[in-house]
Amino acid sequence: MENRKYNFAINAYFYFLGFLLAIMSLSACSENIPPASNLVSGGVTLSWNEVPNAISYNVYGSTSPGVTKFSGFKFRNPPNPLTITKLQPGKTYYFVVTVITDSGESEESKELSYTAMMDKVGFIDFKNLIDKPIKDQKSSTSEKGNVTLAWDNVPNATSYNIYWKDSPGVTKRNGEKISNVKNPHTIKGLKPGTYFFVVTAVNELGESEESEEFSISVD
Repeated sequence: MENRKYNFAINAYFYFLGFLLAIMSLSACSENIPPASNLVSGGVTLSWNEVPNAISYNVYGSTSPGVTKFSGFKFRNPPNPLTITKLQPGKTYYFVVTVITDSGESEESKELSYTAMMDKVGFIDFKNLIDKPIKDQKSSTSEKGNVTLAWDNVPNATSYNIYWKDSPGVTKRNGEKISNVKNPHTIKGLKPGTYFFVVTAVNELGESEESEEFSISVD
C-alpha cells in the first residue's frame, strides 16, 4: 500500500513537471509571434463621383482580380469616401462599386486595385462609376442643315448625350447638350458652318467621359 502511494506521488510529480514545462515552452514561443496589429496595418480610402438619383452604394472587395457582386466581400451602404483598414502589407486588393437606385442594384463599376503598404493609407478614386467612353463616331452625314451622327454602341448603355458647339474643344462643361438620345441621332436646323461634337454614354451608374471630338461642316 505504501509502495502504491509512493508510485502515485512520483507519477503526479512528473505529470505536473511536464505540464509546467509545456506552459513555459508555449510562453517562450509566444514572444516570437508579432501581435495581429503588426500583421495588418495597411489601409486604403475609396471615393467616387456621386451618381444622380442614387439611394446608396455597395463596395465589393477581394484579394483576387475579377471581383463581382457574387465573389467579393461586401461593404453595404458605405460612406463616400470609404476608408478600409487592417489590410495586409504587400497584398493587392481589388474593388468595384455598385449603385442602388429605385430600380435596384446596378452592375459593377470598373475594377481598381491597391497594394497595401505598412502603416500607410492609400487612395483610390473611381471618379465616374461609368467609364466606358465612346472611342469615336462611326459615321456622320450633313444635308440641308441637318446632321446625322452615329457611333459604335457601348455595352449596357441606356442612352447617350451629345455635346456640340461651333468651335473646337467641346466638352460636357462648355457644349450645348442634347440629352437622352439614341444611336443614330439627327440634329436639325443648323446654320451653315463647322460644328464640333462629342458623345457620352449613360446608364444607371452615371455618364461616361467624352468621346474623341469630331467635326462636321454644314452647307
